[in-house]
Amino acid sequence: MSSRLSVEERRAHLIRAAIGLAEKKGVASVTTRDVARAAGVSLGVVHYCFENKDALMTELVKALSRELRDSVDTNEAIWRDIERGKDALRGLIRTGLEALWLNISATPERQLLTYETTTYALRRADQTPARHAIAHEQYTFNDSTVADMLERARSATDTRWSIPLHVLSRFTLNVVDGVVLRWLVDNDGDSVGGQLDLLSDILAGYAEQ
Repeated sequence: MSSRLSVEERRAHLIRAAIGLAEKKGVASVTTRDVARAAGVSLGVVHYCFENKDALMTELVKALSRELRDSVDTNEAIWRDIERGKDALRGLIRTGLEALWLNISATPERQLLTYETTTYALRRADQTPARHAIAHEQYTFNDSTVADMLERARSATDTRWSIPLHVLSRFTLNVVDGVVLRWLVDNDGDSVGGQLDLLSDILAGYAEQ
């Protein structure tokens, strides 16, 4: 790796290397020495960019979360020619969930990795607060991503929520988490569409015109 890379570029390079390793051997088995070797740098470079493995894992889960966020945010076609009202809101939410699902279904190893990072973070979290912070950062970021999508859809369709947005975003994330985990178990992609339809109906039911 070039010595002329900025610290942020080095960090991004190391995160990509860590993701590749974690997909192959699992989060718990990855060491900073492994990451250094995979990235083609010295161990000192890894520890210059990240205090320890947990700090690296924190940034890894953020990177995975940003990938999902960008699958909706960067698809501007979703937000064009939007009508008003609850029906339009329901359709917009469903389209956003579909964009999210297309990214998820194309990257099963990435999705498995997100669950592994959560369980890695929660194991012995009472003894290692920094490790618990990994899971907290992961879900805080994802909550924010879902809340932003729901609020953008609400604003675009000139509707309003009848219950607090943070309640809806957490519920949505919980449902999507469950749908993805079940899909990883049984690989039944055909059933996902109906579940996303149902979730969209439920969410639109909490909107008012």
